[in-house]
Order: sequence, then C-alpha cells, then structure tokens
Amino acid sequence: MKTTLEEERQEQRRWRLRPAHAGIKVFDRLVTNEFSDPAELDAATATVLGRVVAHAVATVPYYGSLFRRLGLAAADVAGAADLPRLPVMGKTELRQNRERLRSRHLPDGERIHGWFASSGTTGQPTRVLQTEGSNRMFTYLVQRQFRWFRFDPAGTFAIIRPPHSLPPRRDGRPHGHDATGRLRHWRYVGAYFRTGPLAYASASLPGERLLAWLAEVRPAYLQSYSETLEQLALACDGCWPVDSVRGAQAIAQQLTPSMRGRVETTMGVPVAQAYGLNEIGMVAARCAAGRYHVHAEHCIVEIIDDDGRPAPAGSTGRIVVTGLKNPAMPLIRYDTGDLAQAVDGPCPCGRTLPSFGDIQGRYSRIAQLPEGTAPLVRTFREAVGHLPVATLAGLRQYQLHQFRDMSFELRLVTAGELPARLTAALAEAWQIAGGAHVPFRIVRVESIPLPSGGKFQDFTSDFMTAADGAGSPQRS
Repeated sequence: MKTTLEEERQEQRRWRLRPAHAGIKVFDRLVTNEFSDPAELDAATATVLGRVVAHAVATVPYYGSLFRRLGLAAADVAGAADLPRLPVMGKTELRQNRERLRSRHLPDGERIHGWFASSGTTGQPTRVLQTEGSNRMFTYLVQRQFRWFRFDPAGTFAIIRPPHSLPPRRDGRPHGHDATGRLRHWRYVGAYFRTGPLAYASASLPGERLLAWLAEVRPAYLQSYSETLEQLALACDGCWPVDSVRGAQAIAQQLTPSMRGRVETTMGVPVAQAYGLNEIGMVAARCAAGRYHVHAEHCIVEIIDDDGRPAPAGSTGRIVVTGLKNPAMPLIRYDTGDLAQAVDGPCPCGRTLPSFGDIQGRYSRIAQLPEGTAPLVRTFREAVGHLPVATLAGLRQYQLHQFRDMSFELRLVTAGELPARLTAALAEAWQIAGGAHVPFRIVRVESIPLPSGGKFQDFTSDFMTAADGAGSPQRS
C-alpha cells in the first residue's frame, strides 16, 4: 500500500512526453511535491496564497470591498491558518457577485481561457472564468491522478458520459443519445503524452448495449459516473463479460461503500476516485489507503464544522476550497456544499500532501431531510449491497424516494417482470435497515428519468429542493 518517491518516479517514466513537450518539467515537479516535507510544503503554499490574496484585494472589486469592511490588509492573510479570518463564500453568493469577482487585469503572462459552468444539480449552474494557466492545471492533475491509479497510458481508455459531456463532434453538431465514437488519443492528457486510443459512448444507452460495446472495444480502463458503473454491474447479472478491463474510475457522483463493493466484485478491478468541481478544477484524488490527497499546488482545502472552525479528526465537516491558480476569478474559502471526514496524522500510502477522508455527500441534501432519514437510507443501501448476486438477477436500476407524508417508494427497473424473490429480499432489507414502522412500497417502472444536471441519484426526497451529487469537473 505504501509508495515511495522512487516508485512514483519510475511510474512517471511510463508516460512518454510528445516531442513538442519534451522539455516540460511540471510533471516531474508534481511527483517530487508528493513526498515533500510537510513544513516546506506549507511554506510554499503560504507564499502562493499571499500572492493570490494580494492580487484579489488589488484587482477584484468583491475582495477589495470585503477586506475594507473587515478592516484587514492583504498581508493579514499570510497562510492557510489565517483563512478563517475571512467568511465562507457559498454558491448563491458566487452567482450574485459573478461580475464583481472578476479581476480587472491579469498578472503578466496570464490569458483568459473561457467560462466553465457547474452541472446545476443543486439548482442554477454557477459559472467561473478561467485562465489558460488554470485550465492547463486541470490536465496536469488529471495525469497525476491516472499515475496514482496506475493506469498504463498505452492502453485503450473508455469513457461513458451523458451526450453533452462527450468529446465534441468534428462537424460541431451535438451528440445523440445513442452516440459512440473513437479518438486516437486519451482526452486531455493525450495532448502532452503518447497514449493509446480513446473510445466513448453515451450513458443514455441501455446497460446491455453498453456491455456489448465494451466487449467490442475491449478497453483497459473505464471511466463513468458511479451510478453507470453500478448499472453495468447489475446489467450483467454478476457475470462481467469484459476481461480486458484492468481498472475503473468513478466520477461526478458519490460512490457509496455498497456501490463500490458491487462494482469491484463484479468487474474484478479496483475503482479509483477523484474529487473536483468546475468552479475550482481538480481538488484531490483518493489513494489506495482511502484518503483524498489535496492537489496542494492548485488549491487549499479546509474541513470545517457548523461554526466554521476546523472539524476535529474523525468528524464530518464541510469541504471549503481556496483556489491558487485562477487569477481571472479568484475563489477564496469557497463552500463546495460537500461533506467529508477530517483526518490527521501521516497517510499510510506514504504521500505527504494534505488529505481528508471519505466524502459523505452534499450538505444541502442531508440538511433538508427529516431526522432519522439519512441513517435509514444509508443502512438500507448497505443491506442491499450485501444481497447475493442471484437475488438481484434481472435488476437493472433502482431509486428510493421519500414523499412528504414520510412514506418511501422503491422504484425498480428490471429485465422482464418483477421477480418475487427480489421484492421479498428488498422488503426484508428495509426491515433490517430499521424501516419496520415506516411505510414502504416497491414498484416496477420502465425507466427512471435523469434530472436536468444529468447525474442520477439512487435516493431522492420531496424534502430536497433539487437533485444533487458530489462535485466533479465535467471536463474529466
């Protein structure tokens, strides 16, 4: 489980730069940083943060006004420990102050790249202006993550995404819901490195069609939404037909322990995860020890409690991120709305980058639920995750919904009629989860519509204002 600097350097050597980028050193520096002395890394981060804050106060109307109102000078925020002197910025505040958050001018050498928008699963999408430098960091950090995941760049990489998130068509027309295609190189990292081909398919295709497509493409690596990976695991009824896959990556949605167990058992490969959001970019990647290591060159992460203080190790707090690489629209102490476990001490994996524990979901989803709902749903998921493969045969998709009258409905998409053994097992799982006195019914449906943001949720509630999901850049 533990890795060393030399092992990571050896792994990096598998990634062969294209001649046009042969002299680039950033990837080697990223490797070295992963094993830096924590005190030295903190000092380097503080230096960069100081420049970010000075630039923001001098050129961004929002921050100039904020610091004057608080009676602070830019020099008063000299390191991560000083960040709590500033208020947390939420998504609503970002949208309301979008123009005031734009820098009046950029540092020398920086140029505007364009706007990036969130998926809008929490309501109205947020838009952030990025520079070319911050956009390049996205690709640099994606490559770091693939190296951590031990993805071999020579292999075929397959992605299954909603049509609007697939690589653009050459003719500029939008993809259809049955789209499939190929490119000669992996997306993004293929611009810098020699890689194998990329194959892509629409997540709107039925699970059986996607399995047939994967069997034809024979990828070494598969990347898709957490729910899509579970859908594939269910669609094959426990008999994974694609023996070429050596690794998978779940993106864009929370991967619950039961989902992870089902996918890894069915596919026979580990499922890698990263964390990020369009407003900032890549934030952290999950190591083999189960921690999310922060890309400290790109951002600072705080896990805070309800009072805005650092959450104690072992407790759950809100993920607050400060970007370090986007002078066009700096975001300082940006509240992602996501929850994660705070940790302390060195990570068993050997990397010294800052880290946090498992992502628990979105605060907005949990905060709106009646008391006792979240534990009930979590325990039910775990109970379903332990059901035998034979019992789940024929199940293709499921979603649990809570109504305003506090009753629950489990919606099932199945191949053919609803098997009696399946309904009996799910009803028993509900009892085991503690729902004996909570009204519960099981219904078969032809399909479960996706929300406007395109991220499926296996649990929804009338008490939520909108569907939601864990953050992840749509570019990944």
